[in-house]
Amino acid sequence: MKKTLSILALSLMLVISACSSSQPSAGGSATGAAEPKDLIVAFGSEPVTLDPQDTSDGISNNANELIFDKLVTLDKDNKIVPQLAKEWEISPDGKKITFKLREGVKFTDGTPVNAEAVKYTFDRVINKDNKLNRYSLYAEFIDKVNADSEYQVSFDLKFPFGPALISFAHTNGGIHSMKNLKEKGKDVGKSPVGSGPYKMKEWVPGNKLVFEANNDYWGDKPKSKTITFKPVPENSARSIMLETGEADIIVPVVTTDVDRLKSNDKVKVLVEPSSRNLYMSINTTRAPFDNPKARQALNYAVDKETIVKKIMSGQAKVAEAAVGELVWGFSSVGAYPYDPEKAKQLLAEAGVQPGTTIKLWTPDGRYLMDRQIAEFIQGNLQAVGLKVEFRKWEFGAFQEATRDPKAEFNLALNSWGASTNDADWGLRPILMTKGASNYSKLANPEIDALIDKGMKSANADERKKVYVDALKLIKDQAPWIFLLDYKQTTGYRSNLENVYSWNNERLILRDVVKK
Repeated sequence: MKKTLSILALSLMLVISACSSSQPSAGGSATGAAEPKDLIVAFGSEPVTLDPQDTSDGISNNANELIFDKLVTLDKDNKIVPQLAKEWEISPDGKKITFKLREGVKFTDGTPVNAEAVKYTFDRVINKDNKLNRYSLYAEFIDKVNADSEYQVSFDLKFPFGPALISFAHTNGGIHSMKNLKEKGKDVGKSPVGSGPYKMKEWVPGNKLVFEANNDYWGDKPKSKTITFKPVPENSARSIMLETGEADIIVPVVTTDVDRLKSNDKVKVLVEPSSRNLYMSINTTRAPFDNPKARQALNYAVDKETIVKKIMSGQAKVAEAAVGELVWGFSSVGAYPYDPEKAKQLLAEAGVQPGTTIKLWTPDGRYLMDRQIAEFIQGNLQAVGLKVEFRKWEFGAFQEATRDPKAEFNLALNSWGASTNDADWGLRPILMTKGASNYSKLANPEIDALIDKGMKSANADERKKVYVDALKLIKDQAPWIFLLDYKQTTGYRSNLENVYSWNNERLILRDVVKK
């Protein structure tokens, strides 16, 4: 076992260690030798793309975890363990990470997993011209990728970056077949080739996405013959599918069904901690919410406690900051209290006339109780004198529409899982001026400077202080209606073993065994 400690460890939310090549490939131990069966999983929506570096939604990431291996991954306890890399070393100055790869591993198209494939994958994502969604996750800290030899790849970093290893363990770090990338180009998200235990068999948009076992997989053999993702936006329909056995796993479980499902001996429900929060993006580029006072008013207008108690049945908590309490760097800056009169006062001070029409958009079925929460917020805002035009969307179309610089919404219901479990990735993509998922379109130089400082500092204590200041300023600027921190709920049939999620809400299906 090789361990290298460096100043990168100082950030820490995860122990940085290099483990032996005998570790399980997907972060879980082998479970028996049961005959592989077909597994059906019902989600609230379907994946957007099967290109890891262009993926920004959780369901696509769940799919990509089946197809792609990464240099390192997480185990069941959210600790970093080897995957394609059997060991690694961090230079004393923290500005170089070297990975030694497993030998003889192949992609499902038969081409070798080697340093050139790793380099090609990361060179592609850090090339700004490719305009991939996860450009900023890697380009901000990777300076250069080097194929040192056939099975050794190294990364020169722009600065010592605390969350570097966990960023490589992120699903967005999945390694592509270089041959397939060159052949498919921009269409690779519909025709992916990785080195994981499953490969895509069939994708019928709006109906199903089917993965079949990669029987030549280098690690533990696939536990399922096929895994099928089915998009089922209607919450109650997913629960019924679980009860009847039409689905083996459902995500999420609607809060109103949890107690009933728990009483069914053929079904189990997991309620686990999550790093995901839910918020209402406020379009800061459109009047009247280009004024921070008007944005603060919306926060006072919304009854978050009732959302948590009544709509979420207690399976969430009122958000106390722009990142959840499981995220490294979190500090409570306090929730806006429910105060409709204060909301009316601030709206008047901001010059917002009673009866002003605003547009509220929401996905339907992507996040637990998303539409119901949006409808409740519509009522709250109407109660303080605003006229609210409500529109629900299919998730893929919703993402595309809200990213449009000319988008005409005033409010859009969004959620973010800080999937590196670090405040850097909890804030940078969604609140920096050029963040890829900055749906509020906030442009605040002071917030930008704090997030940048937090990213580039190698001192853990300094980083924590920076994030305290950042979270306070974000609350004051109110680019969102701060709503809640989710718990993650998963329902599954009792004949399944080893069902679990990481706390960044990746549902890990590689190790599930169906009896």
